[in-house]
Amino acid sequence: MKQITLNGNVLADAAKVHDYLMETLEFPEYYGKNLDALYDCLTDLENVEITITAPEENGAIYQRILRIFKIAVREAGFTLIIQ
Repeated sequence: MKQITLNGNVLADAAKVHDYLMETLEFPEYYGKNLDALYDCLTDLENVEITITAPEENGAIYQRILRIFKIAVREAGFTLIIQ
């Protein structure tokens, strides 16, 4: 199983979050860089353990991203750990 750790501080940065997710989770070039596209790509993941570290500031964008991960994990083949 592939293990990936996502930095919560970057997930809380609206300007960087989608580029960071695309690169770190190896999303395809056509990734739409929005929450719907994030959900679609997450539900395609298999055999991956994703750990998300807590950000210094728990802002709105982080909460939205985290909510998408929590919804997608129910339908996908990845494991989610929140630290």
